[in-house]
Amino acid sequence: MHRLRATMRITVSLACLTLSVLLTAQMLGVLPDQDKAIVNGRKSLSEAVAIDCSLAAQRDDMELIEASLQAIVGREEDLLSAALRSADGELLVAVGNHEKKWKPNAERLSTPTQMYVPIAAHGEDWGTVELRFAQIGSAGGWMGMLGPTVRFMLFVVCAGFLVHFLYLRRVLRHLDPTRVIPNRVRNTLDTLAEGLVVLDKQQRIVFANQSFSQAVGKSATELQGHEVADFDWENNNPEGDDGEYPWSRAIRSGERETGNLLKLEQEETGKRVFKVNTAPVLTEDGRKMGALASFDDVTALEERNAKLRETLDRLKNSRDQIRRQNDQLRTMAMYDPLTSCLNRRFFFAEFEQSLAEAQQQRAPLSAILVDVDHFKSVNDNHGHQVGDRVLQEVAKQLRTGAESHGTVCRYGGEEFAVLLPNMDFAAATRFADTLRGRLEAALCAGLPITASMGVSSSECGAKTPQDLLEQADQALYHAKDSGRNQVARWDDVPKTKSKPKTKQDDRGNRHSYDGAEASIPFHAVTALMSALHYRDPLTAEHSRRVADLCVATAAGLMNERERYVLEVGALLHDIGKLGVPDAVLLKPGPLNAAERKIIETHDWIGVEILAAAFTSTELTEIVRNHHAWFGGNRRQPDLPSGADIPLGARILSIADAYDAITSDRVYRRGKSAEEAITEMRRWAGEQFDPELLERFIAVVQAHDANEQREAGDVTKQTALRIGLQMEKLVCALDTEDRSTLKEMTGLLKSTATQFDINELAAAASELEQNLDAEDAEWCQIVQIATDMLDLCRATQRSYFRSESVDEAEHPRRKAMETVSG
Repeated sequence: MHRLRATMRITVSLACLTLSVLLTAQMLGVLPDQDKAIVNGRKSLSEAVAIDCSLAAQRDDMELIEASLQAIVGREEDLLSAALRSADGELLVAVGNHEKKWKPNAERLSTPTQMYVPIAAHGEDWGTVELRFAQIGSAGGWMGMLGPTVRFMLFVVCAGFLVHFLYLRRVLRHLDPTRVIPNRVRNTLDTLAEGLVVLDKQQRIVFANQSFSQAVGKSATELQGHEVADFDWENNNPEGDDGEYPWSRAIRSGERETGNLLKLEQEETGKRVFKVNTAPVLTEDGRKMGALASFDDVTALEERNAKLRETLDRLKNSRDQIRRQNDQLRTMAMYDPLTSCLNRRFFFAEFEQSLAEAQQQRAPLSAILVDVDHFKSVNDNHGHQVGDRVLQEVAKQLRTGAESHGTVCRYGGEEFAVLLPNMDFAAATRFADTLRGRLEAALCAGLPITASMGVSSSECGAKTPQDLLEQADQALYHAKDSGRNQVARWDDVPKTKSKPKTKQDDRGNRHSYDGAEASIPFHAVTALMSALHYRDPLTAEHSRRVADLCVATAAGLMNERERYVLEVGALLHDIGKLGVPDAVLLKPGPLNAAERKIIETHDWIGVEILAAAFTSTELTEIVRNHHAWFGGNRRQPDLPSGADIPLGARILSIADAYDAITSDRVYRRGKSAEEAITEMRRWAGEQFDPELLERFIAVVQAHDANEQREAGDVTKQTALRIGLQMEKLVCALDTEDRSTLKEMTGLLKSTATQFDINELAAAASELEQNLDAEDAEWCQIVQIATDMLDLCRATQRSYFRSESVDEAEHPRRKAMETVSG
């Protein structure tokens, strides 16, 4: 039975007991009789009046009697009228309209409202004084119909009921209901870490355990009888803004309320956050009795969650900035860093698209190949720095001249290519001569420079970009052979003077390639490289570096078509790694024998992929044989040796080995260029073609001189490599993939250590330690990773700052602004 009903029952019982006591007192005569006292008072008054009238009657002074009666009626409130009647019944004096109010009776007996008092004069019965009183208890209304005793009892009972009810309702709130709870149960509830409160239907606290008392800073005794809503709760649930507390909803709906967050701030305990779960308390017949609420203090957890959310927001912002900066670096990768012209691979992609559009629209497309005359003598006589300035000035003149007509590419070394959409053969020839004149008129680093140019057009029947470039290369060969500093058209080249389509190496060995070899669409190459980059960015970057080295080494040894096939082969020589499991491909450490066996399968997987994707036998042979040893390999006797190895495969073998030696691995640091060259020379004649190796070394040394930066600067490839590693690390964070996270942390640490980025290396070491620690909190791991992202961004920004731009309209600057905007 709930509290209100119990209070009412006790109050009614007390009222009945009070009434019983009053009735008993009345029966025993203990209770004063107010009616009797009133009647006695009226008798005394009547006798006094009669005496006064008797004295006046002896003197026959009727006026005195009338005045006396008037005075008495006016003074006594319950005396309505008075009169003096003679012995024979004659009314001598009447006051207060006595005749109407007086009701005579035959027995002439007095009643509580009508008093007869006889008077005598001269010893004889003279007359009678008559006094008319009001009814006893005539207070008016229905109360006047009750006697004084009844009214008294009724008042005592009603007033007592009200007083008892209010008093009991207040007192019962402070009764200790926990006394009905056994001590063992109470002690068990007090050991709970979460606060526990039992509420009645009015949401008042019936019981609170020790944890709740400590949380709110009040004792259990102080809490009893108070509403739990009296505390200044703050709703921490965005969707729970209905102003109703969870225990109120539980009592109202009769259903559980779980997972509600409430904040409570007090001077004694500070701000606390509680997770509140509430269940209604019901009787067996389903009536609502109150609620049971638990208050789990999750302040520390919420603080950690808030810190984690803040860190994740910071991580997201940093990740987005890293992606934007990576996009900038990728865009910058489209351009040659020295001349700011489009590089070969992006030029091929644009060339392929432009040729397809020209063929579809039946529009002309022309190409110019430009070669700086006697450039080797500039380097030899004036040094590589002057040579670089010459190339920059040539590039500037070509870009300025071709700005509104086409695209300029640094095709290799001192060679440039100009792509001219919608320009026919004749116009392209005139345009080439204009460009030649600009170069001849300009001083490059204070030196007079000229250039030879070869022109061809789709009108000459070329079906692929390589066909068109090969024709322009034949024309360029003719222009150089005819005295340099001139423009030659492909259709004017005498067949007897055309540049040979095969090359003869220094031993007289010829490697014939069929001129009708099927074309290799560069967009397909790009698609495969994108897949490799997504799967393993480091391998993709390795392939690009190897391709650059191969193209530079093959200059002068192979014609344009052959160099293109070699470049594609170098780009895709590791494409077979797409078929290697991640557990082996991305293992952060040396491989065991079984894993090495698996990784070795990527070579034939790559050959199968290339054979299926392209119909170029030349391409597949380069990739198939690039692991062949010049002196023969007993472990792979089926592979060719010596001059039987395709020229492209021999060049690729050298470039691949060099980059592998100089690149970092998780389990070892990469060696310097000098160390790599020394080691490779020890294998000359056995693993590598010795003459090609020396040619390669000369190219590498020239390449390193061109790429050298001031101490402390970060190269573009390094900045992009770090950015790509961080992108993959953040993806591992998002999926909580600790294995990949550890792997990418190791790679980042290795990269940062190699390039002396000490802060980033230290952060990576700290992250490694936390990943290895069993008790490390995820929030701490995310925090360190976020700091690493900030350091990575700073590293990339240092590269952007180190980029010097000579012109405001620099193409790479435009590209960077477009991406960053």
